[in-house]
Parts: sequence; structure tokens; C-alpha cells
Amino acid sequence: MEKKKTIITYIILGILIIGVIALGVTYAYWILTRKQEGTNIVKTTCLNVTIEEEQDNILLERAQPILDEEGLKLKPFKFKVKNNCEDYAEYTINLEMLSETSLDSEFVKIALNEKGDKGVPTNLKEYEEYKNLKIEGTKEGRTLKTSKLKPNEEKEYELRIWMDEDVTIEDDTMNKTYKSKIIVESKNTDKPYTESILNGTDPVLDGRLIPITINEENGQVTRADETKKWYSYAEQKWANAVILRNGVEDPGPDEPIEENDIESYFVWIPRYRYEIFDEGNYEGLGTKTNKEQIINIEFENKDEPIKSGKTSGQMLTHPAFTAFNTNGIWVGKFETGYDGAKFDGDAQVNPANEAAAIDAVNKVIIKPNVYSWRGIQVAKAYTVGRNYEATLNSHMMKNTEWGAVAYLQHSQYGSHESVRINNNVSYLTGYAAKNEPTTGYTGTNELCSTTPDACNEYSGATPGSDGEYNTNYFNKASVVASTTNNYTGVYDMSGGAWEYMMASMDDNSTGDGKTGKLSSGRSNVYNSGFNGKLTCPECNDSGVNHNITEVTGGIDLPTDERFYDKYDFGTSDTTYNRGILGDATKEMGPFQSIVYGTQLRNVGSWYDDDSWLVFSVDPWFRRGGDASMGTGSGLFSFYHYVGPANSNTSFRLVLTIQ
Repeated sequence: MEKKKTIITYIILGILIIGVIALGVTYAYWILTRKQEGTNIVKTTCLNVTIEEEQDNILLERAQPILDEEGLKLKPFKFKVKNNCEDYAEYTINLEMLSETSLDSEFVKIALNEKGDKGVPTNLKEYEEYKNLKIEGTKEGRTLKTSKLKPNEEKEYELRIWMDEDVTIEDDTMNKTYKSKIIVESKNTDKPYTESILNGTDPVLDGRLIPITINEENGQVTRADETKKWYSYAEQKWANAVILRNGVEDPGPDEPIEENDIESYFVWIPRYRYEIFDEGNYEGLGTKTNKEQIINIEFENKDEPIKSGKTSGQMLTHPAFTAFNTNGIWVGKFETGYDGAKFDGDAQVNPANEAAAIDAVNKVIIKPNVYSWRGIQVAKAYTVGRNYEATLNSHMMKNTEWGAVAYLQHSQYGSHESVRINNNVSYLTGYAAKNEPTTGYTGTNELCSTTPDACNEYSGATPGSDGEYNTNYFNKASVVASTTNNYTGVYDMSGGAWEYMMASMDDNSTGDGKTGKLSSGRSNVYNSGFNGKLTCPECNDSGVNHNITEVTGGIDLPTDERFYDKYDFGTSDTTYNRGILGDATKEMGPFQSIVYGTQLRNVGSWYDDDSWLVFSVDPWFRRGGDASMGTGSGLFSFYHYVGPANSNTSFRLVLTIQ
């Protein structure tokens, strides 16, 4: 049989020469007139925005159509946009096609991205046409980007240009040339809105964080105009921001943002000092009392001397802010969810090792009506958190940071009342119980219609729909589960899933119970996945090898103390004086043991929330309670555990911008 030959002919469609030349452009738009008795005086104010090239221009000779994936791998033209002054500036990045250009822009693809982000291939023709051309003889201009610069801020960009993969031999592209230049145009803008009571601790926006407002009736999101009032802590309306999914452009001020375009929500907790209301000298159980009160706080700028109070009535700078010396922290608005999970079991994922945990970062989603990410060891959750937005010091929430939210909630700037439980046993985020529970967990579903004095209802739901005993986030009734009793607060801090904190007990390796490292866990079976000493290898657990006193082959404990809270070693879970002022454990006493049905519970004097301090058997903290625990769950609920993957335990993320 004669063999047939397959001949592939490559046709070069044309010659494309692309030159991108960066011009350092400075524009000054200003006029300030003051009327005086004698004369009118006009003074100028500084505005000096420049761009700096980092390497040679783009030059592609004998170019031909290529796939977008190939285009994104091309060597980019890199440049910086820098604001050299003390005023805010708005700028546009424009691309002007020079007179020598003969290739139509509909055949050109570009990708412009900030350094570190992924570029989005876009046909040049799709960008808004730019009419105010700056270069003589320019044929066409397109606006690629509009953004703002803070005083003395700079942003780095990468630009790639190639021939669209959809170009065919029938298109008029043979022997054509495309030449263009980058032009930056800037102007003064109004300074961002600030609130006087915050004393300079207003929200800090950086990187991918986009400020938003939330509709008070339905929870829908609009991109905030930073120059207008978009938050008011005096009115219990906390600042919110979102991170958009990769490839979604910032829509600009006052434009709606689709829920599907959002990857994560964060809420700003401004730096403050508070008046110590209880010194927390509780060494055991006693008789609880109802001690809920409004906590006196004062917003404190990081440039002020810190307050170091230790006794009742003195002011203490909250420790959540001193670790990084920041003017505030961005807290995940919801428990961390697992992107793409279709049912609650899908969201129980424990990556195999540190590398797998880093790869799993793209599964982070912090939104309402999604399945909470559970079944993950502490060490893996910590790794996910540190790698989510590393440039913004993203990390797994600490106990003191939980306390910072709790105390702000119970000040005049929050709802200062019981936060309604998320009683969704499907572990969907942002849900709220229709009725306030009146008893702790008894092991059964206690309906409020039949036992109003001892009710604890819970049910599952379909994502985005109300359950039998709960409402979903976009139902306005859900705001009772917010720390502000409106849509601007933090959710899932009562019920939902338990949340691991990056907070453990000293491993007592030094013998004094204070100067050792974080404990890894209880035993070789029940531990966090961090390398380190075990606090109870002799515990009589199934599968335990009592000869193993230390975890090896896991993930190294963090050495940066800013990212964790460490508690003194102890062998009792009721020595509450080992807590930390400000962490919403130590100050919540006195504490008492109570039986609900057949369930024995240790509870505090704030809303009967469960209160169990870490100790040698269970050295890791969990917060908030579970969907089925009734009054035992709550903002002031804390519990000890051993650190392994657990089907009812999630985690929360925090950003700290310095």
C-alpha cells in the first residue's frame, strides 16, 4: 500500500512591527483663588504624575496570529506610574496609534495588568475610544485603564501586544505595521472621605481591595466612590471592600458589581483602645452572672502612644492592632468558603501537604450562601491564609483579632446585643436563625413554637434559599446575624461552623510553660499538622503511639510572632486567667458549669456562650460555636480542640495593610 504524505503549509500572514514607547508625562490641573480686600491671588498646588520605563520597547517582527495563551507569555513592556506629590491623583493609561500605523486595531490583542496580576486578553477595538489625542498625527487612541494614586504611591504595569488569533488570510493584514505609544494623563481628585471620630484610622485600600456600599434592602453591591460618604461607624455602618475574581475589571465609582464577579468580602475594623471592664482573674468555675455591657472604646491612630492598661477602668490599646502596628485590619466578612462546592461534603477538603495547601489558595471564596471550608487541619488552613494575598499580610485569624471584632460589636459603634446564630447545619455562610434560641444544645431540635422557653431550632437549606428555620443572606431578615444589625457587619461569628484560630498553648518544652513554642497538638493522631511538641502523648486515644512526643515531617511552625497568639501552658481548661486581655475569653467571666438536657457545658457571663480554655489535652482554640448549639454558640464562645481536620470546623482570613 502506498503511504500518503500529510503536508502542512505554514502561511505567514504579514509583518507586524509593534513599538511601544513610554513617555514620562506630567500634567498639572490646578487653580486656587482666594478673594482678599486688596487683590486676588492664584496659587498652584503640586500635581506631578510620571511614568518610568523599565526596559526596551516591544518589537515583534514577522508577527503572525497567535493564541491568547501564547500572547500572555510574550515579554512585556514594563512601566511604572508614580505620584510624586502629597495630593491624590486620578490617571488614565491611553494607547495612541501613530501615523505610520496601517494595521487596523481590530486585529490587535493586548493585555495590560498590574504587576503580579494576570492580564486579560482584550481586542484593542473593545476599549473606549480616546479623543483627546496628545501626539501630532495620531490616528486613533484607546483608554486602557483609569485609576487613582494616593500621595507618593506608585503602581507597576506590564503590557503585551500581539496579533489576534482570529485573524484569517482573508483579512487585510499582509505587510501591515502597527506602532503606538503609551500616554498617561492625570488630574487632581478630591481627597477620600474620612470620618472624624475615627481619628485617622479610616480604611486603608491597597492591592486588589475595591471599596463597596451594600444596599440596605437586598444586600446588592455597588462600587463606592471613595470621595463620598461610604461608611459611618457613628451610625454602625462599617466599611466593606471586595476582591474581584481574576479577569474582572474595577467597574468604577457608583457602578454595580455583580455577585458572581466577587471572590471575597472584607470588613474594616479600625484600630482602637478600650476601657478594661474585667481583669479576668478567674482560676476556676463559680457562679455566672449576666455581665453584658457596652464596651467603651476610643479610636486610636497608630502614631499615638499606645495605652498599656492592666486593671479595670484603665485604657488598653487592643492587641490585635499592635502586632502589625496598623490603623486597622480587614476581616473576612464570612467564614472561608470552598469555591465550587456543590454540597456541604464537597467543602470538606484537607490538602495533602504544604505544597497542596498553597495550590488550594485558588479555592478560597469569602461570600454569602457558599459552603464553609471545613475538614482542614490548622497547619493547612494557616498555609492557605498566608498565601492568599501575601502582599497584604493575609493570614488565618488569631484569637485577639476575633476579640477585636467582638469588642467593637459590643461598643457604641456596633449592635451591642446578642448576635443571632447561623443555625444552618448545611454550613452555608451568611444565614440567620428565624428565632433566637433560648437554650443551649440538648442533642435534639427544640422548636420555638412548642418550647419557647427552651428552644434551639436548626435546619439545612439550599444555597441562596431560606431554610425551614433560617433565612439566607440576601433576605433582609439575616442582618440580625451581623455584628452591626445591618448588612455592613461581619457574619458567621455565632454558629455556622466552629472556626479554628491561629492560637495555641505553649508546648512547655522549656519547663516554665511560657517561653516554649506553640504546641502542635495532643498526640501523634490528634494534632494541627505543624511540626512541634505534643502536650499529651500519654492521653489514652485510639491509635496513639505513646512513644511519639513530637510531630515531624509536617509544616514548620511560623517564626513570625505577628501571625499567632500563644497562651501559657496549663493542665486545666478552667484556669481562665491564662487568657489575654482583649481576646474575648479572659474577661467574659465569671464562669459556671450548666447542664442542658444531658449535655454538660461551661458557660460565661456573656449570653451563656460556651467557655472552655485551651489546656494540655486540647491546646488549640476554636471560636463562635456550631449551628446546632443554641445559646452555647455566640460571639463570645470559645472552645479547646486538638487541631486536626474536623467536619464542623472552618477558619477565617484577615488582611493587614501596613
